[in-house]
Amino acid sequence: MKRAKVTAKDLINESILILKKHKIKEAKLNAELIMSHCMNGDRIDLYENYNKYLTKIEQNLFRSLIRRRIKKEPVQYIIGKTEFMGLKFKVNKNVLIPRPDTETLVEFAIKYSLENKINSKYRILDYGTGSGNIIISIAKYSPNLQYYAIDLSREALILAKENAKSNRVDKDIFFVQSNGFSSFNSRFKFDMIVSNPPYIPTSVIRKLPEEIKSFEPLISLDGGEDGLKVIKDIVSNAYRHLKKNGVCLIEIGYEQSESVEKMIKEVAKYKDIKFLKDLAGIKRVVFFKKK
Repeated sequence: MKRAKVTAKDLINESILILKKHKIKEAKLNAELIMSHCMNGDRIDLYENYNKYLTKIEQNLFRSLIRRRIKKEPVQYIIGKTEFMGLKFKVNKNVLIPRPDTETLVEFAIKYSLENKINSKYRILDYGTGSGNIIISIAKYSPNLQYYAIDLSREALILAKENAKSNRVDKDIFFVQSNGFSSFNSRFKFDMIVSNPPYIPTSVIRKLPEEIKSFEPLISLDGGEDGLKVIKDIVSNAYRHLKKNGVCLIEIGYEQSESVEKMIKEVAKYKDIKFLKDLAGIKRVVFFKKK
């Protein structure tokens, strides 16, 4: 007996019901992203191919990827990519998945660098670059400056370099494997330091959704007992690596603004402290300047 032909739409509708049954949020979006990946296209192309008959290989691949999503693996890892600031980035288990919240930091960094750069020697450092989404976005939208990115993870840097190449800024960014600022002589100064460090308290990690705590790298999430360990490292040392009036932008967690402001003031090397709010009205980024 001949098996009935199956369209992309058939499998998407079938998988939406399965995903909803397993309490996967945004089931339709997830199913469409996975189907687009199986058909080697983007989601926008999918609507033209909704009624396309799928090969047996495409059907089997789609179902296997849906099974991974049911087990709570993030869809971005399943399809190996995501979008940030209108750009495409490869992602894998070695890097944190870029979040829309971080666009608050990036948008300000772009605006500030465009308005304050004196010449092409304006230097920007991304501390803990991960997938490279922050520094690559800045290099793309605030071009012709000097860009540096550090990370402790060799695997993360390999991916960040791939992302820089696919976004055509690979010749503009220096990627360095480094434990914090250790690879830079204090005589080598930056105009801007940006960072999205781990800032979730250790005790909160286990309460996070399965998608996050079981799949994303803990080193990129766990900020120690109070969530401020890496932020303290940056604040305590950034002034040694900033030019006079150089600025620092750090993404912070919910209800951390008071502790972070106190920390910055205690170092007594900074001025003009202010906080940037995200779209939800949460103080998401701290900005401060070297005296």
